[in-house]
Amino acid sequence: MKILQVIDTLDVGGAEKVFVDMCNILHENHQDVTALFLLEGGILKKNMHAGIPFYELHRNGKWSLKSMYKCSTILKQFDIVHCHSTHVYRYVRLISRLFSLKNTRIIFQNHHGIIAINNKVPLFFTSILKPDYYIGVSDLLIQWGIHEMKIRKDRTFLLENIIIKQEIIKKTGILKPYDLLLVSNIKENKNQLLAVQVAEKLDLSLLLVGKVQDEKYNAVLHEASTAKVAFATDCDNVQPVLGEAKLGLHTSLYETGPLVLIEYLAQGMPFLSYETGEVAKMLKPYFPEYFIDNFDCGQWAERVTKLLSQDADTEKMQQVFEKYFGAAQYFNKLIAIYQCIKN
Repeated sequence: MKILQVIDTLDVGGAEKVFVDMCNILHENHQDVTALFLLEGGILKKNMHAGIPFYELHRNGKWSLKSMYKCSTILKQFDIVHCHSTHVYRYVRLISRLFSLKNTRIIFQNHHGIIAINNKVPLFFTSILKPDYYIGVSDLLIQWGIHEMKIRKDRTFLLENIIIKQEIIKKTGILKPYDLLLVSNIKENKNQLLAVQVAEKLDLSLLLVGKVQDEKYNAVLHEASTAKVAFATDCDNVQPVLGEAKLGLHTSLYETGPLVLIEYLAQGMPFLSYETGEVAKMLKPYFPEYFIDNFDCGQWAERVTKLLSQDADTEKMQQVFEKYFGAAQYFNKLIAIYQCIKN
């Protein structure tokens, strides 16, 4: 079975990290996997296994017939074409229509994080571009695919996000430079301002890690920040940074993952997160103290104070990580989906 993973480029982001991990897991399990970048590899490409073949389309215009034809010659070589994100799937599906790629199974994997807020179905996704096969990373996305796009239940698949745990050498006996840390690209729906307010209320230091995606919101954060708030906007590998702080935060208004909670878990880092997404739903029964259902600064401050005064149960965190987010379980789920689709 020849598998092609398709994305536009590998900037720093949750879907991009999932793409890299998926390719690496398939390769490490001796699957015939290739990557296709509609633009170019991007900053996270260096995290892919060197043995994974890849194409970079470098398309000049989205609707260039020359680029579309070149892409079609690549697509037809594969049994499974796994598209990540709406715009990538739309492009690939249109090419399959124009160039009659009848023997290739095309999958749309939806990483959309704001489906609870904006559940509008993309144009033509219930007609000529309707997905034959659909993967959602949360139950909410699965239900959206079934009820809004009218995809058959037997062609929809739930595949929760994972991350690959990195073995980080822990420094013992050294004070952590920050009290709090938050990992999210900087934009309004990630709600980093709440973390800044909590840190100020408690007179704690805070490290904000993430690429700036909203300059106006970034300016708001800087204006509200004290000298104890630091920014790391060029970090493309989060897990080694987690040892820099005592407690992780996640303040996003809505998520499908969120992937960073798995990274906190993998490194045994206690955290406080707003209750949103599939990962939160999975982890809350094990760590109810790590989740909160509101954005009240006072209540967040109280919970942060409590968590900082306690020792994290790192052994339990490792057990839960291996149970739900291990690479072996992920590979088995993914390959079962492919086999179901191919057969």
